[in-house]
Amino acid sequence: MFSDKDDELTPCPDCGEDCDCGHDHDDENIITLDMEDGTQQDFLILGVIEYEGEQYVALAEVGSNEYDILHMDVQDETVELNVIDDDLLFNEVANIFEEQLFEGDTEEDE
Repeated sequence: MFSDKDDELTPCPDCGEDCDCGHDHDDENIITLDMEDGTQQDFLILGVIEYEGEQYVALAEVGSNEYDILHMDVQDETVELNVIDDDLLFNEVANIFEEQLFEGDTEEDE
């Protein structure tokens, strides 16, 4: 279900189109998920981590600057994504993702 799009530009999460904005689009992972209303939506996989023996994924809707963190249960070739109901667990996982996703992001002094 998670696959790289080799040698192909993918829509930029900031620009929403193929662009020359400096993002390394060749390394991005885009997945299509079936939504509850029957539609399908593309999401950019920002990262996957393992925490206390469980896997979690950070996903951003293509074209959005916001992201969600979901529990990821992998069984053979099936991947099930679920909302994290435990607020404490969610905050712990979110803190790990924030450290990974935003490490190196610093404000430039003008």
